[in-house]
Amino acid sequence: MQTKDKILEAALALYNSNGVNNITTRHIAASINISAGNLHYHFKHTDDIIQALYDRLSGEFDGIISRIQQANIENLESLSAFAYESFELVYKYRFIFLGFVDIGARIPSIKAAYQQLMRKRKREFKGVFRLLVSNGTFRDDIPDTVWTALVTQIFIVADFWLSNNELTLQLEGKKAINHYTKVFEAMFFPYMR
Repeated sequence: MQTKDKILEAALALYNSNGVNNITTRHIAASINISAGNLHYHFKHTDDIIQALYDRLSGEFDGIISRIQQANIENLESLSAFAYESFELVYKYRFIFLGFVDIGARIPSIKAAYQQLMRKRKREFKGVFRLLVSNGTFRDDIPDTVWTALVTQIFIVADFWLSNNELTLQLEGKKAINHYTKVFEAMFFPYMR
């Protein structure tokens, strides 16, 4: 593994367990037995590490979306499988989602990238809904404004379920992912035939 990748893996683990504000580049360097100078050769600032991790998250999520588009979401089970895989990814990069507002304020490029990504994902979800209406999985009497609201609900649940979990249930790992995937699935029942 390249030094840059080791730095990112160590940072991800430390940020997930301790939060961004409690971890310095010195902590990250010490955890993989390199000098702070070596770390700064690869990443000049902490924000550069956070940006690189966000870029990794986005790339991995693009991979999930690509697989889903190729497989075609045809029913609630395939939509649920997509949600589960997405929630696993959110959990993997949980420090981002637990501190998203602060990270977005601290690193404006992440906020801008997220906003652009949401516009793209909204179009993609509406396309999935149209497919599910056309194949008879979803009702065909739902107005477009309701589909738009459902997309917003999806992103609220998908991007902020970790905060709810931290404040209420405090489930870990697969238990948390399974529980919130079921919460995600429940949003669709009113729209099914």
